[in-house]
Amino acid sequence: MSYFLFVAPSMPPPRPSTATTMASDSTSSRRVHRNRDFLDKHGHRHHSYDPEKAPYPLSYDRQVLELENLDHSFVMHVKKSVSVVQFPDHIFPKRSLDLGCGGGTWILDAAKEWPDCEFVGFDLVDVQVPFSLLEPDIASRVSWVHGNFLTTKLPFDDDEFDHVHMHGLGRGIPENKWGVLFEEVNRVLRPGGVVEVLEHDILFPTLPTWFTAPLRARNKRSDSVHYPNGSHHHNGKTPSSQPDISPLPHDHVLLESLYYAVFENRFINLRPTAILPIYFTSNFRRVISAPIVHFRMPALPPLQPLPQPLPPNALLMEASLSSDRSETTSQPHASTTPRPLAVSFSSTHSSATSKSASSGESSLFSNMEGSALSCPTTNPADCSPHSPALSCDTANTLSSETETAHVIKKPLYIVDSSAAESTSMGIAASQSLIPLDEIDKLDERSLAMQLYWSYQSVLACQEAMYEELLDRTRNRTGQLTEWGWDTDQELSELESRTKFEILIDRYKRDMQARISLWCSLAELGWSVPPREAMSKAELVEEERLYRAMLEARQFASEEDLYTPSRSVRILVGYKDVQ
Repeated sequence: MSYFLFVAPSMPPPRPSTATTMASDSTSSRRVHRNRDFLDKHGHRHHSYDPEKAPYPLSYDRQVLELENLDHSFVMHVKKSVSVVQFPDHIFPKRSLDLGCGGGTWILDAAKEWPDCEFVGFDLVDVQVPFSLLEPDIASRVSWVHGNFLTTKLPFDDDEFDHVHMHGLGRGIPENKWGVLFEEVNRVLRPGGVVEVLEHDILFPTLPTWFTAPLRARNKRSDSVHYPNGSHHHNGKTPSSQPDISPLPHDHVLLESLYYAVFENRFINLRPTAILPIYFTSNFRRVISAPIVHFRMPALPPLQPLPQPLPPNALLMEASLSSDRSETTSQPHASTTPRPLAVSFSSTHSSATSKSASSGESSLFSNMEGSALSCPTTNPADCSPHSPALSCDTANTLSSETETAHVIKKPLYIVDSSAAESTSMGIAASQSLIPLDEIDKLDERSLAMQLYWSYQSVLACQEAMYEELLDRTRNRTGQLTEWGWDTDQELSELESRTKFEILIDRYKRDMQARISLWCSLAELGWSVPPREAMSKAELVEEERLYRAMLEARQFASEEDLYTPSRSVRILVGYKDVQ
């Protein structure tokens, strides 16, 4: 079994901001002036445009820019090329435009693969790699141009480019602007030129409450105060009565609501993979529209072992602590009978009940052939946190010792073939855009990269989400109460910004626990860094949390484990030869 882990190369720091920037292409004296000011929002770097003119809500922080590198590395790994286009006789473009080039990652690799091609990277702001860091041969063939294609035409001549590349622009383009943008792309393409688009849906990855509840569970100490003379005082406060609010779907429902509202209020369609073919075919007669590929959530990794064995008197200590503990080990409501799940990375065919992104009815993963579920022969609650069977290196051994004799590897994705379209090119051509054979070679843990990309994209929008939150606190408080803003006792007395940052940190930590990067590194042969020694009380608490998390996995459903974490689509269009 091969293991797959991408480590995105670090982006060089953006060049210091100046009043304006001037960029010119290598074949003309045309210059484009653009204000390069950035805004600092609570320590996050954002463009200075008005949201109505440039609705792109993501920050330009280093970790956000590195998502571009991560995505590009994945495409290069499975496609073995910078382009999905099959150029006849290996006649590559002579002049290419990367629209929304970001840091310029795609152009730098394309310049190596197409040594006779000149490149223009067009973006809203100046975050590209400085020319001083590029090889002279590449720097001489690359130009950076800055501007806003939503408010002005592209600053290029008609029929100027052989090729246009567009990757991940959907989070910054209102739905009513796609048609105008593709008209401009068609204008700057020469007859016979080609445009390729790789787009993904706007998705907020969620975690079920059975997974997050143990992460919230902590020992709650008594409120009594004991004085040296033997007397004691209780604060006398009784638990405040909470409104009768139905249980929320998951712990991060407020953040999910804010995230989607950011795009909806900017008139940005949450599913560009569904609408792009409509605008694409209106401007290009020859089109290849590949099916949508939905990557599922990664399988549950084993829990990280505790740093040291429990002390001999741990049971007595745990009993003494339990008297001060509120009821934190109760499991969330589950409609299905609890069943143990394997902690193996080997996944299985199953029938899920999540709604399909294409039809809204059937499950994305409901058409898999066969069904096998790998279950451990022992109750997860009886497993020791120090057992080697729960370590990452021996996870597969655990699954091989189960009662299930035959385990079928579950595909990493589902292809929505109903979305495949083409004009005069044929369905076979649309399927060829997606290197499924290479994706099939990836390991189960590669799905953690897809989940990482999705949840980091959410964090990149946190300042826009906070602005939406402030608007609700002023004008729509009922919506906040509906999603638990005023009912969380831990947050009730804090300021809005502090409360919001705690919610963001919770989401980040929960996703980190779900992704379990330590396990990916362990599978690659890296040693798990030793953890600091704990006191007896701390170790007992860690033991309790460990068992609570392990027992909570009994409530996992196949729907929870195999719902999509990311959906992508590729389109290719050719301009008619006049």
